[in-house]
Amino acid sequence: MKFCLTLFFIVISHLVSGQITTQKLFDLNNQIIEKHSENYHIAIREFNKLPVDSMDSRTKSVFYQLQSTYHSFVGNYDSSRFYWDQQYVHALKNNEIKYDSIFYKQHSFVDARKFILERVKNEKVVMINEAHNIPYHRTFVSQLLNGFRELGFKYLAIEDLADQNINTTRIVTDTTGYYSHEPLFAEMIREALRQNFVLIKYEANNTNSNRIRDSLQAVNLAKLLEADPQAKLLVYAGYDHIHENTRTSWKKMAQFFKEMTNIDPLTISQTRHIERYYSEFETEEFQTVNKFVSFSTPVVALKDHTAWHDDFVDISLFYPRYLTSNSRPKYLSNNNLTKSVPLDTYGQKGLFVQAYYADEKQGHRIPADQLFIKTTKEFLYLRPGNYTLEFKNTNDQIVNTKRVSVRR
Repeated sequence: MKFCLTLFFIVISHLVSGQITTQKLFDLNNQIIEKHSENYHIAIREFNKLPVDSMDSRTKSVFYQLQSTYHSFVGNYDSSRFYWDQQYVHALKNNEIKYDSIFYKQHSFVDARKFILERVKNEKVVMINEAHNIPYHRTFVSQLLNGFRELGFKYLAIEDLADQNINTTRIVTDTTGYYSHEPLFAEMIREALRQNFVLIKYEANNTNSNRIRDSLQAVNLAKLLEADPQAKLLVYAGYDHIHENTRTSWKKMAQFFKEMTNIDPLTISQTRHIERYYSEFETEEFQTVNKFVSFSTPVVALKDHTAWHDDFVDISLFYPRYLTSNSRPKYLSNNNLTKSVPLDTYGQKGLFVQAYYADEKQGHRIPADQLFIKTTKEFLYLRPGNYTLEFKNTNDQIVNTKRVSVRR
């Protein structure tokens, strides 16, 4: 381990002193994941050492995306939004926030979970997307899984999934995927396994072309339905891959899929109408709904019983503003899967607490929940089960452990 750490910091030193390229960022990221799978701080700490001013525009964008992702991993949701928006801060304008009162008056706003589960009853393929730095997208999908399974959906294809053997091992580890290092993503996968979904790896490997990547994703999904023609399939993808058309030459996975199978998937977007660090980047519709509608969970806008949607998808969701105080986000408690568990902080602020399933082996675990102790009254949000809590200092040293059982 000493040799590995020495080599790692030599690489960091070289990066800091030389030109930072996109490839060097990816290489550093891969080294961090390989050597420090359970350390959720080292990536942020080491990326903070890099001289951003030495990067070209594309490398800066990747740097901000990586920082946003890692801050989302540790629960620094406001910092995650900040770094994501740094990619576009050059486009900020001091525009006055406007509200579309006509949009509000023409639509009714209904619970998204109930609407979707009613809408998908006769669908064969449903595709829903996420923003990779937004954990609450996974929380929402987790709450849909039981309903989808009861409606006969057997397969869940996950873009991030890298583990071919997860349906046998049924354990989420650091090799399951990349974004699944984030606790709520890992919990979504665990929930799918509890609901007896067959998880499908459909990502295209080793391609640098977006178009080729999307086409191969579609091929993999089409092959699944060829092998099981009666199957009902739920696809979980990132961003525009679920778009059924495009304005550019980048043809998307859903487009290829429709052409290959003659199946028109129901496409549901979560990624546009969400809160941003800079409100100038929020959509007018999002600002309008949050101004005039009282809601705490995602909603769908209906007009004549038809869902309003953005271009190239069938349904667009609207999310509430979750980050309104220094407390943990409301979506952690506004779900039907977890229970709030008071945390004995031992009067110590600044420690980092990770809740691991008690039967998982140390070294490759993904926590079910984690937080920085900021106040004397903190809560973890956990499913019924047995957990090991690890209290860590800023050097990632375990200073205390505790066993916790969460009752049904």
